[in-house]
Order: sequence, then C-alpha cells, then structure tokens
Amino acid sequence: MHWKLTSRDSGDGSGDVILELPDDLLQAAGLTVGDTLELFSDPNDSTAIRLTKVVHCDVCDASTAETGHGVLQAQWRDGEAEGMRLCKSCFSFAMSTFKREREASRMFDDEPDADE
Repeated sequence: MHWKLTSRDSGDGSGDVILELPDDLLQAAGLTVGDTLELFSDPNDSTAIRLTKVVHCDVCDASTAETGHGVLQAQWRDGEAEGMRLCKSCFSFAMSTFKREREASRMFDDEPDADE
C-alpha cells in the first residue's frame, strides 16, 4: 500500500518536521498513538520513505527493528491477559530454558516421552 504524505516544519527552529499519519495508514500498519517509528529513505525511490515500528525487548530493552520480535503471551480464562515482546536473543534464551526445565523434570521418569 502507498500513501502520499506531506511534512511540515515543526516551527521550533530545530529543523525537525511533522508528518501526520492518516488513520487508515495507522490501522493498516498496526500502529497506535505512542508507538515509536524509525524513518528510512527508500533506496529505490528518492521520493519515498519507509516507516518501521520500533519495538524494544521487554527484557533487555534492545531494539527489534532489524530482526523483528517474538511474543510470549497468555490469555487466562478469567479474562486476564499478559505478554512480553522479546528480541531474538531473549526469546531463544526463554525457549531453551523452558526445554531444559522440561528435560530436567522428566530426567528420572521410567517411561520416555513419546516425542523424544
């Protein structure tokens, strides 16, 4: 999808510009008020820009703009929900920790796991 946007001077002498994003763009991109965005020039089109949502890992605070992020989440029967957005490193660490804990808890079982 493409949108044509107009920037305007922020008016504070900083050289910054204000780029107002229409509601349909925000919705299509999954963006909400308060999200942090990074702006990149499109190398294939000098008049185009690319907006990337900046998500920071809830554990180490690393930006996940380059690699993407994983989500660890729960939706409980009482309606409560919770979740964490994790960088690739923290997500891998969490998954390996869960697997090690599962292996350790079954170490002395008489019957092997069917999926092992």
